[in-house]
Amino acid sequence: MKQTNYNKSIPDIGLFIRIAIMVVVSVFLLVGQAAYAQQFIIDDAAVTTERSIQIESWYGEFESEFVPAISVTSWLEAGVALAFDTKDNFSFAGYALEAKAVSADFEEAGRAFGLFAGFGFNNESVFEEFVAYVPYSQLIFNESSALHLNLGIAIADNGTDWETSLIYGFRTDIGLHERFTLLTEVFAENDVFGVQAGGRFGIIPGLLEMDVMYGSSLRNRNSFPGFTVGLAFTPDSLW
Repeated sequence: MKQTNYNKSIPDIGLFIRIAIMVVVSVFLLVGQAAYAQQFIIDDAAVTTERSIQIESWYGEFESEFVPAISVTSWLEAGVALAFDTKDNFSFAGYALEAKAVSADFEEAGRAFGLFAGFGFNNESVFEEFVAYVPYSQLIFNESSALHLNLGIAIADNGTDWETSLIYGFRTDIGLHERFTLLTEVFAENDVFGVQAGGRFGIIPGLLEMDVMYGSSLRNRNSFPGFTVGLAFTPDSLW
């Protein structure tokens, strides 16, 4: 759940994120296997390729992120998410330490459960949020598409107290063509619902894919997550 909003900033970090995104694109063009951009609210029960790394990067209308992750085992992934305030000249907004474990490779088994935990900090390394949820993924439509379900909690510092929220939702990845997948999701925090939809484009199948999405709260138009464009680099086993 990438919903943290920070107001403090450190100047000139915008240059870092621009360079980081350029590096990700350059690596895509040199080496790569299947790529999965993940600028979603609803997660899937999948982890990075065993003995490899994964680098995700996306630009969002409200927030942009750079997320390197590494597979500790075939079922456990650990990573760090660096967040940047898009509307404040890409100022550094904070970071999160994340881990996800899964019961199986859902693309091979047809279904899988997972467990995700994330610890969020602001740009001064002050702990501000804890998120935990269970993702469930299942292949559908003769394994051409997938359904993802999430259920969990978010505990966040609102400035005066700690608030606990129920987070849940579902996402569908509908494969319409070798080079195009329709993406839709409905997400909620307590009784506040939002939607997001878009497409995954196979620019170079098995090498370079790009997700273009738009979403907002059903209560407030032009709200988070807004417009996002994401890329991801997922190489085969590196060691």
